[in-house]
Amino acid sequence: MERRERLYPYWFILPALISTFIVTLLPTLYTIYLSFSNWSLYHFTRAQGLRFVGLQNYREILAGAEVATFLRVFAWTIVWSATSVFFSLVVGLLFALVLNRKDLTGRSLYRTLLIVPWAMPSFITVLMWGGLLNSQFGAMNRLLVACGLHGVDWLSDPGWARFSVVLVNVWLSFPFMMSIILGALQSIPGDMYEAAAIDGAKKITVFWRLTVPMLRNAMVPVVITSFAFAFNNFIGIYLLTAGGPPLPGGGSAGATDILISYTFKLGFSLSRYGLASAYAVVIFFLIGILSFINSSLSGAFNEG
Repeated sequence: MERRERLYPYWFILPALISTFIVTLLPTLYTIYLSFSNWSLYHFTRAQGLRFVGLQNYREILAGAEVATFLRVFAWTIVWSATSVFFSLVVGLLFALVLNRKDLTGRSLYRTLLIVPWAMPSFITVLMWGGLLNSQFGAMNRLLVACGLHGVDWLSDPGWARFSVVLVNVWLSFPFMMSIILGALQSIPGDMYEAAAIDGAKKITVFWRLTVPMLRNAMVPVVITSFAFAFNNFIGIYLLTAGGPPLPGGGSAGATDILISYTFKLGFSLSRYGLASAYAVVIFFLIGILSFINSSLSGAFNEG
C-alpha cells in the first residue's frame, strides 16, 4: 500500500511524459537523424541514393558552400531579434510609465486599447500589416501621397523590408513588455518615491537611480526570453515578406530571411531536407544556449 502511494505522482505525470515524448522528443530525434543524411528530392529513398553522410551537412553550413549564407542570415537574425526586443522594451516602458501615473484619467480604457495588438491572433495582425504596407494599394503609401510625399517600397526594397518586419514585430511585442513593466512598477513601494521627492531628487535622477534598478531583476529574464522568441519567430517573417525580397547574389536566402524561415525554405521550397534538418539542429542549440542563460539569470531551476 505504501509503495502504491509513492507511485501515485508518477501516474499523474505519465500522460504528460508520453505526450512530450511523442510530440516533442521523437520529432527532435528524427530531425537529428535526418541531419546526418543526404535526404532531398533526388535522394528520397535508398534506391535513389539516400545514405548516411555523417557531418557533411554541418560542414557545409559552418565551413562549406553554405557558410556565407549562414553567416549573413545569422547576422540578420541577431540584428532583427535585438532591435525588435530593444524597441519593444522602449515603447512598452514609455507606455507603462504613463499608465502608472495615478492622476491619469481613463487609465483602464487606455490600458485595454494598448493590449489589443497582443490580444489579436498574430497571424491576422501580420496579414493586416501586409495590406497596409502594400506598395500599390496600401494605406501607408496612400497617406504619404496624400501628404505630398512619395510612396515607399515597404516590402520590395531590402532596406525598407527589414524596417517593416521590425516595425510589425514591435507592434506585436510592446503590449507584453508594457504589461510586465507595469506590474513591476506597481510593486515598487511608493514611500521610496516620496523619500526621493523629500530629498529633492529630480525626476530623471529618480528614473535612473530608483526605477531602472528596481525593474532590472524583473526585466532581464523577460528580455532574454523575448530575444529567444524573436530569434525563432517564423510567422512574423514568413507571412509579411516570406523572407524576401531577393538580394543580388544572395542565393536562395532573401533580405529578411532569419534562420528559421531560411530553414523552412530549404526544406519545403528547395527540398533539401537533410541540410534543413542540420539547420534546425543548429537553431535548437542556439535557442538552448539562450534558454540556459535565461534560467541561470532567473534562477528558475534553483532548489529551495
